[in-house]
Amino acid sequence: MEYVPRLVDAQLSQALRTHPVVLVTGARGVGKTTTGLQVAASSAFLDDIATLTVFRDNPGAALTQFREPLLVDEWQLAPEVARAIKRSVDRDRRPGRFILTGSPDPQSRSEFQALTGRAAVVRLNPMTVRERLWRVAGPGRVETAAMLLSGAPPESSPEHAPDIFEYLDVAAVGGFPECAPQDSAAYSQTWSRDYLRVLLRRDLPLFGSRRSAAHFRRYLTAAALHTARSPEDGSLRNAARVNPGTHRDYRHILLDLDMTVEVPAFIGEEIPNLAKSPKMLFSDSGLLIAAMSMSLARLKLSGDLYGRVIETFVLNQVRSELEALNMPDALSHLRTHKGAHEIDAIIETDDGGIVAIEIKSANRHRPADIKHIEWLATRIGDRLKLGLVLTTGAHISNIRSDATDRIWAAPISVLWH
Repeated sequence: MEYVPRLVDAQLSQALRTHPVVLVTGARGVGKTTTGLQVAASSAFLDDIATLTVFRDNPGAALTQFREPLLVDEWQLAPEVARAIKRSVDRDRRPGRFILTGSPDPQSRSEFQALTGRAAVVRLNPMTVRERLWRVAGPGRVETAAMLLSGAPPESSPEHAPDIFEYLDVAAVGGFPECAPQDSAAYSQTWSRDYLRVLLRRDLPLFGSRRSAAHFRRYLTAAALHTARSPEDGSLRNAARVNPGTHRDYRHILLDLDMTVEVPAFIGEEIPNLAKSPKMLFSDSGLLIAAMSMSLARLKLSGDLYGRVIETFVLNQVRSELEALNMPDALSHLRTHKGAHEIDAIIETDDGGIVAIEIKSANRHRPADIKHIEWLATRIGDRLKLGLVLTTGAHISNIRSDATDRIWAAPISVLWH
């Protein structure tokens, strides 16, 4: 099967030019091994029992039997390999020697600390729509994220802008390589439900044998229904019927499994009363919908809920683009005390500028959709490079505002078309 170019390809190649070791992280099944193999000269798969035995018996000697860069897949099955790589790298600090891929458990994470200062970490997210459409490399590539960071609005409307239900179908497919070629919401949702069952059976016990799969599954569903909200506001804990300690424990397990990510709160000295709580997102919209334990048809009739699905879906597109541009800390969300003002996404550019994004499931923008961006413009002035209202509509337009002339409405699909 032909390799689908990924957003992190350039980032991975650059890391190999500067570091002896590169750890490729991400959820199980997200494509870490396939991506790593594109730049490896040889590979050792530790899920093969014969290879695993060799690396457990004498990891240092085993490393010398392969050409470099050597990809060690499922390295967490023999955590001692991290110590062997440390010894090898301490003798020879040449960049581009080892690539580690796998799904680390808590024990192997502590083993990886031996490589601190020697390894770069590259995060591989589920595929964006741009990746699924083969628009990362070659003449058809799109650089929308870089354009927005410059403050330039989208230039032209896509030939076809999906409606809300088509967007939900795209979101339901998600970004796992197993599902992307099928481009079928039904296939993806069946696959995603199986994925979650395997995750609970195989990976949850790694975080403690006494954990109840049934209780964690209930928490997982509650977390899905609370995506794009703060995990610290108490509503998730109450919905899952868990005490604060269990909530904190389960919340971090979801993060460790790369099931969720947390977008930090915006920090700005010129704005008083800013909330400090992060926003929780499921890292893949296909898994998100499967974890909700409801059919896609039912979701399409739940306006409040599908609005949060669309927000999660769009923020994951933006987040992945920023991480690929080596700007993992550029994305935040803004909320003032008691929610008087909220903006779905704030992007801080390298020159101190701000791009503010609101995400709406309606097919047109309304006057109220820009009021929080207008309020922000009055606080930060020329730092606002661009205000963008992404909708399920079809047209790009400059929105008239007394506060600023930099607010635009555009279809969500400009992110990949």
